[in-house]
Amino acid sequence: MNLVSVFTAKPGMVLAREVKNKDGRHLMDAGTTLGDKEIRILKMWGIPEVMVQPAPGAQQKTDTGDAKLQAFLGRWFKKNPLKDPVAEAMYNITESWFSERPEVLLSFQKRLRAAAGSRSGISSRGTADPLSLLNGDLSLPALPQIYSEINTAVNDPKCSGKDIAEIVSKDTSLSATLLKIVNSAFYGRSEKIDSLTLAAMTLGTKEVCNLALGITVINHFKGMPETFLDMDAFWRHSVGCGIMARNLATHIPEVNGERVFIGGLLHDIGRLVLLNHFPEVFATALAQAAKLGLTLHQVEPKFFSLEHGEFGSMLADFWNLPAGITRLIRDHHAPLREAPDKEVAVVYFANWMVSALGIGFSGEITLPALSMGAWKALGISPGTLIPVVRQTERQLAETIRFFL
Repeated sequence: MNLVSVFTAKPGMVLAREVKNKDGRHLMDAGTTLGDKEIRILKMWGIPEVMVQPAPGAQQKTDTGDAKLQAFLGRWFKKNPLKDPVAEAMYNITESWFSERPEVLLSFQKRLRAAAGSRSGISSRGTADPLSLLNGDLSLPALPQIYSEINTAVNDPKCSGKDIAEIVSKDTSLSATLLKIVNSAFYGRSEKIDSLTLAAMTLGTKEVCNLALGITVINHFKGMPETFLDMDAFWRHSVGCGIMARNLATHIPEVNGERVFIGGLLHDIGRLVLLNHFPEVFATALAQAAKLGLTLHQVEPKFFSLEHGEFGSMLADFWNLPAGITRLIRDHHAPLREAPDKEVAVVYFANWMVSALGIGFSGEITLPALSMGAWKALGISPGTLIPVVRQTERQLAETIRFFL
């Protein structure tokens, strides 16, 4: 069975389950063949998605490649019971994603194996104290001066779009990147934005400032040498998380799309700094996670005294990032059991989706169990995930070029 959005359902598909409206009223029987009329009725009743049977004559999953994919997905989703509709929906989306992109699956599996074996030939260094980076015992590189100027501007209510443009224009690389992004498919605007002042007027000064801050942080770290992680894959995961978060936000009232984009973009900045300054301890943590079948963020406190989200929020405070973004960085792995902040839930869930699909790689060799508290906080249906993933796919290839 496959979960499909009613907006992508096609005539000839056969319902695998009975369809009821939100009040429990019967609409269609299992076994109904969809036509234009049935699809129109589903839309009229506000049904977001339906379960359909495999197309008649479709190849059954019996060949070696399909069997291997099923075995991999069984291991990958082992912490997420498929009895949960959202886990089942994401499993089906991931299955289709990898089936259509076998090269992505092979590359992802290679990264998982490399991360699990990262301790080979490396002597143990025990634990590390990342707080030494913040108290001055070790050197933490300062961000460029323009970062401080932008950050001051974003907190100044008197600062205009023209003022922001003048600050950003001091850095030609930052200016060019920002204009490319606001004119890309990521924003989907029909009119061309050809000046920073117009960008600030169109998107809002705070949004442009936050975007500029995110670009500045990434530019500062993206030249980091590779050690135990593929850095291009790391940044692909981060950019993918930001885009996925923004696309989720379009379906959720009261969520600031630009803020969750930057929160997703920078959510793993703490892990990046841990890897950069303590690579051997980081490799030990990777191996420990693989050995115990745990996620990397679960074992990080044993080696670093805290997990990367908490450390990342300390870095964000150190760099005076806006409090709203700092919160998203800190809590993107929090349990979120009861009534979590919606924007935190968006970044949390976007990170989970990107990890499930193998978009880039941040070091997690086990897909975490989904917090149902986070899912419920979003207030969306599983059928919403299909268009969100497709929109993210369309935007990712272009957007990531601007950052890398």
